[in-house]
This record gives sequence, structure tokens and C-alpha cells, in this order.
Amino acid sequence: MGTVLSVPDAALAELVCERFDFVWIDLEHGQLGPGDAQTMAIAARAAGCPALVRLPHPGSELLPALLDAGIDGVVAPRLEHAEAAERLVDRLRYPPRGSRGMAPRRANSYGRVSRPDPAGVACVIQIESAKAVENAAEIAAVEGVDALVAGCSDLSLDLGAPGELESAPLVAAIRKVQEAAAAAGVASGIAAHGPGAALARLLGGRSTIVVYSSDVRIYAQAVDDAVAGAAWPST
Repeated sequence: MGTVLSVPDAALAELVCERFDFVWIDLEHGQLGPGDAQTMAIAARAAGCPALVRLPHPGSELLPALLDAGIDGVVAPRLEHAEAAERLVDRLRYPPRGSRGMAPRRANSYGRVSRPDPAGVACVIQIESAKAVENAAEIAAVEGVDALVAGCSDLSLDLGAPGELESAPLVAAIRKVQEAAAAAGVASGIAAHGPGAALARLLGGRSTIVVYSSDVRIYAQAVDDAVAGAAWPST
């Protein structure tokens, strides 16, 4: 189980990372940049938590700098075609398996590692549209793709049932994504905010990844609960 980080603060990142199995540092929504990602990735490693970065878009020009920052993987939002997944995987792998460049940065211990891991970093594809669901099997079959994760907010919106976690179209779409991932031998999961029971029904015993909520939602709920729980008597 992981969550999404969007607040540019290393201490808050470490606080969250101490309780989750992994995090997505979010460069798609919000104001984070490559420098923030590196600082937050360092905090995540201090907490023993893998840190992936959600790209602004699958072809982002920021990718080389983010890889050099020493992240553990990337999340590609709004990817709809296998060809785009192939281009992304190529950029994640060092030659001869891909076209990633090498520099003395955090990713290779500031130049201390001369033989990089040929497997590169994890590649997670977010499925967020009906078109992506339609092409899920082809996307999952791309060598180097490690997981498909259904982004329930955007996917439910595209399917005409915004925010309805138990709507028939969303459930059917997630099942198709799960089946495509299983057939290709890669992991699958969901990214969603909602009651645990509803998320468990979406998983259906078929997926192993849950990206639960986000740091700002969690902080906001904690503040709201604290204020409501104070219940100061009126004078």
C-alpha cells in the first residue's frame, strides 16, 4: 500500500513514508520539480520506503533529471498506447537495452558506480481512460512494463461515473485491466480514495497494489477530525 506525495517537504515525506510500503512523488499535479523529487526521495530512503515519481506526462522532458535524482521508479499517467509504453521503457534503460544516459549523480552514487543496473527502474503505467483500458493487454505486454494501475478518479470520469467507485463501468474496466496484467505476468492495482471496503471490492482479490489517497487528503482529514474532536463547550 502506498500513497501520493505532493507537499515539498522532506520531513513530512519521511513521516508518511514510515507507514507506507511505497510512495508516488507527484509531478503531474502540483508544483513539484526534479529538485523536490530528489530531496523527497532521500527522505523516503531514510524511512526505508521506495519512491517512484509520477511524471507530468509519459514523454516528459524532465525524465533524465528525475532518473539521475535516484528515484526507484516512474509512473506514467494518461498513457493509452503500447507504442508510448515502448518509448518510455527505452528511456528508462541503459544501453544496450535502451537509450538512458549516465552521469555522476545520485542514481549511481555520485559516480562511484561505473556499471549500472541494466534493469533500470520500475515502470508503472496508469490506466485512466476507456482507450487505455481497450489497449491494456498490448500495454501490459510491452517488455519492461512492471505494473498497470487503474487511476480511479480520471477513469471513472472518462467512463461517465465520476467518483463512483462501485459503478458497473468502473468495476468492469478494472477487471479488464487486471486480466490484461495477469495475462502478461505483471502486477496490477488501483489508485483511489475511499472506504476500505469499497477499495477491497475493486481489488477483488486480483491485484496487489493500492495507491491510497494522497498526503494532502490525509493531512486535511486529520485537521478536520482534530477540530471536530475538540468540541469546546460554548460559553
